[in-house]
Amino acid sequence: MSSTNMSLTKNKCRIPMFKTLAALAITLASTTQAFALPSFARQTGDSCDSCHVGSFGPQLTPHGMKFKLGGYTDSDGKKGHIPLSGMLIQNYTHTSQGQEDLTADGFKANNNIAIQEESLFVAGKWMDHVGSFAQATYSAIDRKVALDNTDIRYATEANLFGQQGVYGISLNNNPTMQDPFNTLPAWRFPFTSSDLAPGPDAAPLLDDGVAGSAYGVTAYTQMKNGIYAELGGYKSFSKSFLDDVNVGADKKINGLAPYGRVAYYKDMHKQVYSVGLVGMYAKTRDYGTSGPDTKYSDIGIDGHYQFLGNRKRIISVDASYINESQKPDGGSSQKLNQFNLAGSYYYDKTYGGTARIFNTTGLDGTADTNGLMLQADWTPFGKEDSPYAPLANVRVGLQYTLYNKLNGESSNASDADTLMAFIWAAL
Repeated sequence: MSSTNMSLTKNKCRIPMFKTLAALAITLASTTQAFALPSFARQTGDSCDSCHVGSFGPQLTPHGMKFKLGGYTDSDGKKGHIPLSGMLIQNYTHTSQGQEDLTADGFKANNNIAIQEESLFVAGKWMDHVGSFAQATYSAIDRKVALDNTDIRYATEANLFGQQGVYGISLNNNPTMQDPFNTLPAWRFPFTSSDLAPGPDAAPLLDDGVAGSAYGVTAYTQMKNGIYAELGGYKSFSKSFLDDVNVGADKKINGLAPYGRVAYYKDMHKQVYSVGLVGMYAKTRDYGTSGPDTKYSDIGIDGHYQFLGNRKRIISVDASYINESQKPDGGSSQKLNQFNLAGSYYYDKTYGGTARIFNTTGLDGTADTNGLMLQADWTPFGKEDSPYAPLANVRVGLQYTLYNKLNGESSNASDADTLMAFIWAAL
């Protein structure tokens, strides 16, 4: 995605294939016991539907949230679990109007079939209380390998200050990817979308603004009384490191960017809900300069509701609103507001439908974007009685995005309307 001159470019950590595979091999060799997706299922002995709504990630059930908060270390106690897994996403993209600029990259102006992601995972239990989720992704669209979302955790159950709960520390490279709820940017719907389709130019810092180009440490707790709290900070990698790993980041965090999160979570077995607050503050500047800085202040509110019933029919509703203030040194402050609301229905842990409303405003109107996204999907193999569980899983889906306004323009916004069909496989 491109960005306005008042917002951060979305970046992933782009690195050569051999460096990514070498890093993952080193991680694998250093672990005493590990597992990966869908090896999470093989490790725990649970099928995919135990942890994921609709039998496929990343939308979590209460059991899946507990697994993540526990540092990816829950196990059936058996040895010999293979710590590697793979994932592939192939899609077909059609937009209302063709995009001639795609032809420069070897694609057609419209109606493209592409392998969007090929991922390798090293994730799971290293030792008691320590685990990780690490993903390396090759994009046939960008023709590059990316060190994708990475989260290394220490977690333990304890009674501190009279409160029983899970307490942990996360080292990660993308603010909100360590969050256990599916409301914040890293893991909210849509869980996949086309890289060959137009989209919004502007997004808050919390929405992938420093993903892959920064690293952070946060301490968290999920207490028995329902309180979830997290506090930490993020710093940018050095320019020399980013050059070595082929990251095209233009801006860096100057100093430390504090991150905070608090939520109340209630599991009533047949129903689950949460409400929360999230915030991040950062000063950024161009690499290799002494300024000027631009100050970003993000404050968000989010909520989640899930009706589980007898697990035959599951309804989920997720909402978030992020308000961002951007202020360059010596300049005036500007606002960016982002709202997302998604509701899904899954029948028999197999057939699903999701609708999403999105609305972004601000930056003197240049960021104004709003519309509707609809998705239908089918996941045949993720249930306990599947002959392939927990060896492999697949989701087939159809997604349609309609724009009422895009990047401040409404007259031609419908030209970006996108139909995407996808096959998402994991083993």
